[in-house]
Amino acid sequence: MLAGDLPKALASFNEALRLDARLEQARLNRGIALLRQGQTAKAMADLEALANDEHSLVRGDAAYHLALALDRVGRSAEAEIWLDRALKLDEKLDGALLYSGMLREKRGDLQNAGRAYLDYLKLHPDSTVALLRFGVSAQKAGRADVAKSYLQRVIELAPRSAEAAEARKFLVLWE
Repeated sequence: MLAGDLPKALASFNEALRLDARLEQARLNRGIALLRQGQTAKAMADLEALANDEHSLVRGDAAYHLALALDRVGRSAEAEIWLDRALKLDEKLDGALLYSGMLREKRGDLQNAGRAYLDYLKLHPDSTVALLRFGVSAQKAGRADVAKSYLQRVIELAPRSAEAAEARKFLVLWE
């Protein structure tokens, strides 16, 4: 799967599950491979089953990937719920925290989006993506001074990055 050969990866996961249906890591990876292959409905079935299995050790990861699938099919509100579940199941899933902020920002819930970005930045203070998104959210919330400082930080950290280009665009736009 990591090499990009999804059909071969799916065949391997299916064979592993044929041999032992209890291999939840294989079921999780099959769900992720199906999601990457665009078979969202099949992926969601695997991921939801794992996320709801109280005995599963990969519930948090399954809930996170289910949220990705739900957002992909336009069910962002449900995706937010699954991201919250993923974080409750595994507080180390900081990707779920960042994604949660993005969904809340998209919905216009700037206060909770900002909270999610700041929580993520506590764990990853140099994340240009989180700094950029927090800056944009701050601007949308009417905090131009805060927005400017965060966007300038993005540019300082990674001047040639796509995030810095985006930050410069917003700074020029808002002048």
